[in-house]
Amino acid sequence: MRTPTTVVAADSADALTADGGIVSIRPVTDEDRPAVAALYGNASPDNLRLRFFARPSAATLTAEVNRVCRPESGAHVNVAAYEGDVLVGIASGERLGNRPRAEFAVFVDDRHHGRGIGTLLLEHLAARCRRHGITELVGEVLPANTGMLRVARGLTPQSAHRYDRGVVDVTLCTDDDRAWAAVDERDRTAERASLRALLNPASIAVVGAGHRPGGIGRETVRALLDHNYPGGLYAVNRHGAPIGPVPAFRSVHDLPTPVDLLVVAVPADQVADVLADGAKAGARGAVVLSAGFAEIGPDGAQREAGLVRLARSHGIRLIGPNCLGVLNTDPAVRLTACLAPVTPPHGTLGVAVQSGAVATTILQHAQRAGIGVSTLVALGNKADVSGNDLIAYWYDDPATHAVALHLESFGNPRRFARTVRALARRKPVLALRTGRTAAPDTVNALFAQAGVIATDTLGELLDAARMLTDQPLPAGDRLAVVSNAAGLNLLAEAFLPAPVTSVDLGGTVAPDRFAAAADHAAADADMLLLLIAGTRANRPAEILTELGCVVDRHPGLTVAAVLTGAPGLPRRLGTRGVPVFELPEQAVRALSHAAAYAAWRRRPLGGRADLAGIDRRGARAVIDRALADGPGWQSPGVTAELLFTYGIPLRPAGDTETVDLTAGLRADPLFGSVVTLARRGTRTDPSDDRALRLVPMTDLDAARMWRSLRCAPLLAGERGLPPAHTAGLEDLLLRVSRLAEDHPEIAELELDPLPAGPHAVRPGAARLRLAPPSDAPDPLLRRLRPPG
Repeated sequence: MRTPTTVVAADSADALTADGGIVSIRPVTDEDRPAVAALYGNASPDNLRLRFFARPSAATLTAEVNRVCRPESGAHVNVAAYEGDVLVGIASGERLGNRPRAEFAVFVDDRHHGRGIGTLLLEHLAARCRRHGITELVGEVLPANTGMLRVARGLTPQSAHRYDRGVVDVTLCTDDDRAWAAVDERDRTAERASLRALLNPASIAVVGAGHRPGGIGRETVRALLDHNYPGGLYAVNRHGAPIGPVPAFRSVHDLPTPVDLLVVAVPADQVADVLADGAKAGARGAVVLSAGFAEIGPDGAQREAGLVRLARSHGIRLIGPNCLGVLNTDPAVRLTACLAPVTPPHGTLGVAVQSGAVATTILQHAQRAGIGVSTLVALGNKADVSGNDLIAYWYDDPATHAVALHLESFGNPRRFARTVRALARRKPVLALRTGRTAAPDTVNALFAQAGVIATDTLGELLDAARMLTDQPLPAGDRLAVVSNAAGLNLLAEAFLPAPVTSVDLGGTVAPDRFAAAADHAAADADMLLLLIAGTRANRPAEILTELGCVVDRHPGLTVAAVLTGAPGLPRRLGTRGVPVFELPEQAVRALSHAAAYAAWRRRPLGGRADLAGIDRRGARAVIDRALADGPGWQSPGVTAELLFTYGIPLRPAGDTETVDLTAGLRADPLFGSVVTLARRGTRTDPSDDRALRLVPMTDLDAARMWRSLRCAPLLAGERGLPPAHTAGLEDLLLRVSRLAEDHPEIAELELDPLPAGPHAVRPGAARLRLAPPSDAPDPLLRRLRPPG
């Protein structure tokens, strides 16, 4: 049954099924009646019995269609899932009286069971229920309906099941943020399935691969041939002329077998037709090299949005448009659907970039330095597949041990923060800061919270990647430097924090003595830096050989080497491939990044703080009442009343302490709510001593905030001051974070002054601005980025 023509785009969300398919989820409307009736009418007797507990009559099904298709309200919520133009499932919730509970029901087409569609429907139903203040979904499920029971158990840790009189009573919490881990796991499973056709295709058709040398389609075919792509490979061009041994056809229609991946290199106005034809040929992925989309202006952006909608309606994931292509160096895959002039060696570094020029630079440097790459995706306009998708893919990818990112924007920063932090707990994640971002402090805070290794230059990023890819992490911060050149020691020490154990052996030291000194230093260090200056007299090749044996005897030790004065020698040391740098500062910075990342990995992440005395409903009433009078800055009375509901009373007038701070939060249009803490300055002496954290904060983030301030020693009680009540300060920061998390209408909050002394930490004054919440995506909702 075809989808109704009237679809409210703002209320529609595309989402991935467990097998990598794409469904569009949106509220049910009256125009869905024929499709809903057909969904029930075509269902098997067993499927109907599990839903209605008996075989329903025609009158029962008519009543059910009428119920489901009612307009959404505070008493009735519904969602439908369409795959292309076919309705594959529906879910609904009916509010129980005036309570924050609703009875839920889910029904999925027989042919689509086991694809995770029921789970997606319940996730989106729960999100819509949250908007209406419904905190629990309850339902009755037959014990034989094992699929539905499995869905309910996996949805949230707070799900409850009770067997009573032949049915199972199920209760689901709609706002349990402890469900994030399960949501992210389902997301990763779906992403891996959906990206398989893009990164590991069994067959490829390059469309627009003509006879002219230098054409992007033809050169892509040549790249695939040059690297011996093992799957089925076809060219499509106007004349059907083969390219070397690659057979060619005039149209995608004419391909003799289905293909997984389309590589598209035709003019922009022809791309949509190619995708539509490719869908009929079974394509599940498309890499669009063609330009002429959002990068050229509004008309191109409109064309791009239409392209994404078309691709998703056919279940196709899309990289680009206006991109350089993709690489997968796995010897079993050998995918080089990419216009880069060089291909790096096979390795374990995953790379995601937007710019084709940056991708080319990274690949050239990787080839020169011997950095092995597992996969590279040049995202181009990032119309569909984004960095977030690749982060989810790489999480469980055994071929990728570290990840490097250069992203000019974050499509869903809250999702990025959560998923990249999960990835960074198991694999190093490096990112190049971009000067184009409008909020550098917030980006830095995001990277710091998520454990991302941020660098300022491509060279620094790639040097760190050499250090962090397939090398052991430092167990601590003890660094030993062994050198045969005092000058190199001095250069290195200029970049090193003290204390460092440094040994200079002199320029004429024999290779075996150099190795013995390095062996001795390695026994009492967490990191070892070897500085080698080659001359005609000291046999640098033999030194490298001896030192290679040393580092192989210490496989758990973090080691970097610097070699000068000996061109042509290897850039790796020992059989485990310790990186050899050209300059001391390169090695020192790389070791510093490795040490900082290892320290972050050793730190506990923390969890959700248990905050007593929070009146969420009371706060909601205050906000609704205030917004009824209009958004903007609120009166002191409203501000104090709202803060009190979250256990943040104001300090009585005249009550002062020692160290003056300020705290608050602001709603960032890109990153959501950001909590701030700073030392209070004056008009003539403003303070730049501040810390930021993105919401939500863990129970350990607040302590890390104040400890990162330069005035932290004063708060700890140094320099003759009494120690501040830092536990109270942490509690206040966590309450501010929870307030923003629960109520996105809070646009700005200023707590100034915030005296921090030995007694309770209470703000002396506060200012509050309310605004309608932005259209930021629900952090618990699995959805693809909207087209356009």
